[in-house]
Amino acid sequence: MKNVRFDALQSVRGLAALVVVLRHVLACYPLSSHSATVIVFFLFNSPAAVTLFFVLSGFVLTHSLVGQDFSAETVLTFWTRRVFRILPALMVVTLLSALFTRTPLANWPVAGSDPSMEALLPYHMPLSPGLLAKCLASVSSALVPQNWTVAVELIAAAFFPFLWASSRNESRLFLPVALLALALSICAPAGGKGLPFIYGFSFVVGIIAYRGWQNTNVILTSAGVLLAAVGMSLPTTLLTEPETLGAVFNSPKLAIPETICAGFLLFGLARNGAIAGLLSNRMLLWLGDISFSLYLVHFLVIAIAGRLLSPILPAFSMPVREGMVFCLTLLIALPLSHLLYEKVERPANRLGHRLSSLFQSQRRIS
Repeated sequence: MKNVRFDALQSVRGLAALVVVLRHVLACYPLSSHSATVIVFFLFNSPAAVTLFFVLSGFVLTHSLVGQDFSAETVLTFWTRRVFRILPALMVVTLLSALFTRTPLANWPVAGSDPSMEALLPYHMPLSPGLLAKCLASVSSALVPQNWTVAVELIAAAFFPFLWASSRNESRLFLPVALLALALSICAPAGGKGLPFIYGFSFVVGIIAYRGWQNTNVILTSAGVLLAAVGMSLPTTLLTEPETLGAVFNSPKLAIPETICAGFLLFGLARNGAIAGLLSNRMLLWLGDISFSLYLVHFLVIAIAGRLLSPILPAFSMPVREGMVFCLTLLIALPLSHLLYEKVERPANRLGHRLSSLFQSQRRIS
């Protein structure tokens, strides 16, 4: 079971990252039609995609721990590998973003866009050593706006081995742990400090989805998989307005139903049905490989693309502007993400594995 590959889930990760990129381009170049905006945001729902990332982390991290004992060695190994999986790429993108703000390109005007584009990595933005250190550690989102999601991943990683241990067959703790995670999500305080509580339930649902796949023979039909995918977009469509979504997208009333639908989606795709087969092609798997770097670097690239195209964008309608910025963003971001994956992510992962092997060596020596 340890050697099972979830190709469809890898592809879904890549598609979710692509949805986030497109959604943020659309936010920077908003449509004037409310009904068109509702439709576009339903089809390309970035808050639901981010929730999917967290549920998917719970699923694949549980799989990575299959067959291991719950021990100090296991916990330290997990923590080491997780830090080296996440932080190196973030640090490189953070430094690239800081460098961009010191280039003449950052001072180019941003025409034909939402005013928020002006605030995206502005020229010579104030950047003290303390603020830079916070950005590098994912504590601040000044240089990488989506840093809060990385912080949630790191906080979840600190607790995840204990969540995984409680979900093993011989443990009776998982039900109360899952209910506690749900209660904390419902009652989470507003603001950044509440985000780990809101999305902690997503990691728990990822564990549940994996245990369901592992311990049952239930198969979710293609219709069920599609229904789960649609269900992920319904909360934001029915309960919010796209123009004000930025202020409420991480509300528990949205995150919890998104999480549950994401759990069903991953459970269904893990069974390798018809839809999973369609997703398991080389191009989508490659997109899944580079998805983390793509997710991290896309705001920087949007800032670059918007400034490069600024002289000609006002001559076109807003949908054309969106298409032009999105295409140029992909032309830059995809090869850059591949480079980051090959030269930063993979070497860092290998280093994390080598360092974590020291814990195993120490155990053998003792």
